[in-house]
Amino acid sequence: MGGASIRFLGTAMVLLSLASTAKADVTLLMSDEMLAAGFDKQLLPRFKFKHRITVTPVTNGKADMAFGDAGNRVFQEIDGSEVRLDIRTESEEARRFLDWLRSAPGKAAIESFERDGQPVYTTDSATVVAEKTETFDGDKAIGARLAIVHCGRCHVVDDRNRMGGIGSTPSFAALRGRENWSDLFRAFWSENPHPSFTQVDGVTEPFDPNKAVHVAPVEITLHEIEAITAFVATLKPRELGRPVQSN
Repeated sequence: MGGASIRFLGTAMVLLSLASTAKADVTLLMSDEMLAAGFDKQLLPRFKFKHRITVTPVTNGKADMAFGDAGNRVFQEIDGSEVRLDIRTESEEARRFLDWLRSAPGKAAIESFERDGQPVYTTDSATVVAEKTETFDGDKAIGARLAIVHCGRCHVVDDRNRMGGIGSTPSFAALRGRENWSDLFRAFWSENPHPSFTQVDGVTEPFDPNKAVHVAPVEITLHEIEAITAFVATLKPRELGRPVQSN
């Protein structure tokens, strides 16, 4: 067998291996209002970080799942209107999405969503599913380097820049002390002031060319964010007596 044939066979085997292990995507029917407010960007990337499953939002047509008034209750609007998740498929991915919505990280993602500076949803009476021990797949060594490169100008990351950062910005150790710290790091780009200067490949919208970016932009990928999160998991949390508030 020639060298070219061997290389082709090797490439084909790699592609088949990737195809066999890839997570199947599922679709979620959401209202125009939810999408316009950015609720999909609040929920779906966080779920993808946790379970490596892509949920694609749609506003019409056939979908695997749907937010609405039928199915499994997951949360409600502040004014009391229930929002349920109707699972229309037998896929494991859809069931895992429902379980995540009812879990502590899912509830935190739902309740931290705001519109015009005001919370929109509550999960007070939604069922909480016990979470398994959290694991981190990222490369800790790469994450340690990236944390200094991307975050060290504002945050004290560890002893390497303990005299750096901005005084009013919490250190990584302080943020590590928060109960939902991993969710916060995995979706940091959605928390102010990060949206104004952060671009996540394949997730965030491009910057408006008519608006100037006044600080050097942070350009980062989902894999790099996971690496940083894996590094932060190795840090000792700092006890401050009360939770750190994110703006």
